Amino acid sequence: MRAEIMNGEAKAVCYSLFPASARLTIMERFSVNQMIGDYRITAFLGAGGMGEVYLGNHVKLGRWAAIKVLSGMSPASASSLTDRFFNEARVQSSIQHPNIAALYDFQEIGGKLFIFMEFVDGESLEDLVKRRAFTVGDALATFQSICEAVAFLHERGIVHRDIKAPNIKLTSGGTIKLLDFGIAKDAASANLTKVGGVIGTPRYLAPEQLSGEPANRQTDIWALGILLYEMLTGVEPFESDSILTLYGQIKDARFERPEKLNPAVTRGASRVVSGCLTVNPAERYQTVDELILDVRRALNQPNEAKIHAKASRFLRKSSGVSGEQASGANFAENFSDALPSPRRKTPLAAVAAGSIAGVLLLFSFVGIGIWAMGDSGNYQANNSAIVVAPDKSPAKPNGINSPVRQRSAKTKPVHIDSFEGSAQVFRNGQQIGVTPLDLEVEDGEKIELTLKRDGFDEKQINFQVSPGQRVYTFALKSKH
Repeated sequence: MRAEIMNGEAKAVCYSLFPASARLTIMERFSVNQMIGDYRITAFLGAGGMGEVYLGNHVKLGRWAAIKVLSGMSPASASSLTDRFFNEARVQSSIQHPNIAALYDFQEIGGKLFIFMEFVDGESLEDLVKRRAFTVGDALATFQSICEAVAFLHERGIVHRDIKAPNIKLTSGGTIKLLDFGIAKDAASANLTKVGGVIGTPRYLAPEQLSGEPANRQTDIWALGILLYEMLTGVEPFESDSILTLYGQIKDARFERPEKLNPAVTRGASRVVSGCLTVNPAERYQTVDELILDVRRALNQPNEAKIHAKASRFLRKSSGVSGEQASGANFAENFSDALPSPRRKTPLAAVAAGSIAGVLLLFSFVGIGIWAMGDSGNYQANNSAIVVAPDKSPAKPNGINSPVRQRSAKTKPVHIDSFEGSAQVFRNGQQIGVTPLDLEVEDGEKIELTLKRDGFDEKQINFQVSPGQRVYTFALKSKH
């Protein structure tokens, strides 16, 4: 799901697997300009397992909010979903942190329960990972902000329990926001786990959770390791269509080292991943603060500035990256050596004997329902069901969005883009267009550009065109 506020108007772009009949039922409940408390509805943002989400504007304060409404419950699920809804409101109301979406209010209106939350524009980390949006330096810096938010939670006795890429967004201003506290656990929500057994997203569950152990700080740290792995490589460390195979991969911590998939990954970054994805919880990072120290060390490595300035060779066709980019012929030589783990790994054979029995135990607790938990309260909708305010984005100037070089047998088009809106593109001091912009270039050609956008720092871009790469995407830093 993606939604933006542009020039005071709301624009929503959402996707869904829900059937049209279900979407129509959802849309009939609230319409644009209808009031929910002091908020006027401006757009329908989406729907999920717990209800709908709308974009609203406070008529007195002018504040935008994402409004969650609990609805569409079956009698069998009503109690557990209501508990989760109350849990999200209660946990999030106690949290104030720049990297965590704020809760404004929780109300019951007309027999319906509503949560009024900070509206977070921008893109989800999941979308950014799919677009290969991170250099190693960008990934580490972004990951540090995520870790700081999780450390803040842990200091207050809160375990998030659903840390994953879809639950994190990067705002148009460049700020990371952690979302979705529907299954977060603190001292007052201990019984929430008893509804349905194991709670969480299967691919992010730690080995001990698959054995029925409760979530704690170390399980959040495991999930953070998966998150960093995705940001560094563009893929998940544990993937399978078979729950048995996936279970075995997780229990043994069997994954391809990130530097094998992306030769630009530094030793320090790889050590951070290994320090999170260790089978024995006692051998992982014991606190997120300890994890953050290693992230900072990795960012300060002598070679990190060089890595940050060059794109990873693993970037494939039609993938975008942010930051300065270039092809690095010597990356594999410099960074493909085997890296030592910061902690002793549990032998793979230690858990093999119990794998089959463990799967049966897992199904007895959870059943197929564990796969249904993957949504965890994320709300999505289909384009056909979206109510959208008019798009007031400025028109592109005429005549400057054409390629600066005509296509020839030696050239190929590359796509220059920028996160969260258009940016002016300058070359040799002259504006040549606005993003998204296609340029005709030659393989190996060195490109120097400047991106400009009101309210943002200028972005100097220097990269060498890679034969296998067609899309280059950059992030501008807000001045505020």
